[in-house]
Amino acid sequence: MTQTGQLSLLLQLSQTFNSTLDLDEVLNRVMDEVIAAVHAERGFVMLYDAEGRLSFQVARGMDQKTIEDPLFQVSRGVVEKVEREGQPIVTVDAQQDERFSSRQSIVSLGVRSILCVPLMNKERKLGVIYVDNRLRSGIFATTDLELLGSIASTAAIAIDNASLYQDLQRSKQELEAAYVTTLEGWARAIELRDHETEGHTRRVTEMAVRFAEKLGIQKPDLDHIYRGALLHDIGKMGVSDAILCKPGPLTEEERAEMKKHPQYAYEMLRPISFLEPAIDIPYCHHEKWDGSGYPRGLKGAKIPMPARIFSIVDVWDALSHDRYYRKAWPKGKVASYLLEEGGKSFSPEMVQAFVREFMRG
Repeated sequence: MTQTGQLSLLLQLSQTFNSTLDLDEVLNRVMDEVIAAVHAERGFVMLYDAEGRLSFQVARGMDQKTIEDPLFQVSRGVVEKVEREGQPIVTVDAQQDERFSSRQSIVSLGVRSILCVPLMNKERKLGVIYVDNRLRSGIFATTDLELLGSIASTAAIAIDNASLYQDLQRSKQELEAAYVTTLEGWARAIELRDHETEGHTRRVTEMAVRFAEKLGIQKPDLDHIYRGALLHDIGKMGVSDAILCKPGPLTEEERAEMKKHPQYAYEMLRPISFLEPAIDIPYCHHEKWDGSGYPRGLKGAKIPMPARIFSIVDVWDALSHDRYYRKAWPKGKVASYLLEEGGKSFSPEMVQAFVREFMRG
């Protein structure tokens, strides 16, 4: 290959490798392009894991069982030498090469010619690329080693970027999981103040997510609905125990204070950017379709979709379970009540869809 051709190939490969941040996809592209570029029969890529050990990531022409077979020692010996010395290796006849002639797998697997180069980005070791041929016609030359080294330098940048992105995504997922655990703790703390609603938050959260899925809502909006449902009563933390835990009917003044809990929820959650997309349910789940709800008297489609979904689920669960002031209603009665409230408390189409799902069990 001419120098111009090689530069053209490396430019093309750089664009191919860096067109995605999915590490598995990058590694598979690298492996396929390496095999094609040097006309290798088999090969694999190894990367350092978190403990600093080389581990197999992707292979061609050999399965994982073959790679891990104790007889397949030639590749391990070559990799160990490249790892230890940091220098690429090429052998035109492994069976005659003094460095590897003692390896049993040289004979048993018929390995003839080998290339192995380190993967490095800015002096940082990432792993190795290994390829070999068992056919006499597939003998690697020094020019193949130079080409593979150039490809490895290009690939290392893409692999490093994808690895960093993967680490960031993993850290983000771990942080989000920690957030959700905290939110679940908050929800549990609210329920501990009011034994009448014990289990209510878990039930309505699960049902709201299932109903939203039936309506065609997908991630990340489902995650926001989950968090919003989990925290739908978070504003009650701002309501005094004397009102929240009162065993009898509330006075007008007490009822007015209780109605402030959606506003309290908004004020608590609004400064938390992670929870801002989930705020619709805690803030708006007491709004009604006809505009008679609170705290803002929103009407119809002005009520956010998550709040419209949750308000139906919330009333369904409340009426389906015992409260200190009444027994649970039969399911059929609850369904009839919800349908009657279509166009008043709830979106007519949405409440019909909910009851249809309920009738299916």
